[in-house]
Amino acid sequence: MILLIDMDAFFASVEQAHHPRLRGKPVIVCGDPSRRGVVTAASYEARPFGVRAGMPLAEARRLCPQAETVEGNPGKYIALSVRLLDLYLTYSPDVEPFSVDEAFVGLAKGVTLDEAEEIAGRIQSAIEERFSLGASIGIGPNKLVAKMASGVRKPRGRTALDEDGFRSVFWPREVQEMWGVGPRLAERMRSLGIQTVGDLARAPESALEAAFGVIGPQLREAAWGRDDTPLVPYHQTVAPKSMGHEVTLTLDSGDPAFLEGTLLRLSDQVTRRLRADGYSGRIVTLKLRNHRFETCTRQQALSSHTDDPQRVFEVARELWRLNWKGGPLRLLGVSVSGLERVATENQCELFDGDRRSRSLIEALDRMRDKFGEASVVPAGALTHEIKLRHVPFGAISTHPGNERRS
Repeated sequence: MILLIDMDAFFASVEQAHHPRLRGKPVIVCGDPSRRGVVTAASYEARPFGVRAGMPLAEARRLCPQAETVEGNPGKYIALSVRLLDLYLTYSPDVEPFSVDEAFVGLAKGVTLDEAEEIAGRIQSAIEERFSLGASIGIGPNKLVAKMASGVRKPRGRTALDEDGFRSVFWPREVQEMWGVGPRLAERMRSLGIQTVGDLARAPESALEAAFGVIGPQLREAAWGRDDTPLVPYHQTVAPKSMGHEVTLTLDSGDPAFLEGTLLRLSDQVTRRLRADGYSGRIVTLKLRNHRFETCTRQQALSSHTDDPQRVFEVARELWRLNWKGGPLRLLGVSVSGLERVATENQCELFDGDRRSRSLIEALDRMRDKFGEASVVPAGALTHEIKLRHVPFGAISTHPGNERRS
């Protein structure tokens, strides 16, 4: 049996637990409340007003003007997430984080569904007693059933389903409720007459494969409640698939120099993370969102892996020039995927053709390790220093005499 523990409105609930004055009130967690941005999390008291994670902060304030807005504290949430994982380890050695607020817990062989639900109840009580937080838990014979069951009763719910129970609960529901079926895929399925999860389970495998490729038959199996995805305990570290940064601009901008400077800063941040974690990548992805909230994502594969900021920036800039239509942009993002580990002993060989450039990159990394992320920034971003202060992973200092620039 597997549990999926899903912390209820995690960020907002943490703030309510740490600040008693917020308890029972609608709470919106966001970036800097004084600037434009999006809702990171909403408490259950705010949700009846239509406030949801991902919506513009201005819209959330219009829907729920009495809500308390709180600037998020990622470090606090991550630290608490780690403490929760430590708690789960007292019940089982098989714990796999799924996100900062979710984790799978594998139970010993022979544990029945009823016994698993009893264990889940004890975990819920321990979370409440130790952290003053609520959790909803799904229990099932595999990760798929546990994950989908966790959303049946919220908040502080507990749902145990075997495969038959899964089909009884989910077959009548809309196909988009199936884990792995997003809005666009659901729309395509509905155009083929697949309206519910049950329709998906009963659809001919050959027709699904013809329409959706290999994912079609896989989703059909999932619709039956079948899943053989292994649980990977987090001490058996799973390598990341990509690393990236994106930023919502303080004001929509159509200034090419400012946008290019932002791309330069983002590329620098992404490759800094790659080097810090010992990775290089070969696929650069650009994300653009305009003032109408239309999002464009484009990517380009490189001939070889890299963690060089200039190389990533040049590709991101080329993608931007090819796909930007000239209108105001609201958001920019750069990410690198296709990652592989960089062997320390091979690093000199990998960059033998440009030793000076590599030496400079390593020297800048040492400066940032010592003086902080904002101690050195790309020269191309300095012209727009004040405007770029909102870019995450180290704000740029604007105090005279306190800059360390390159």
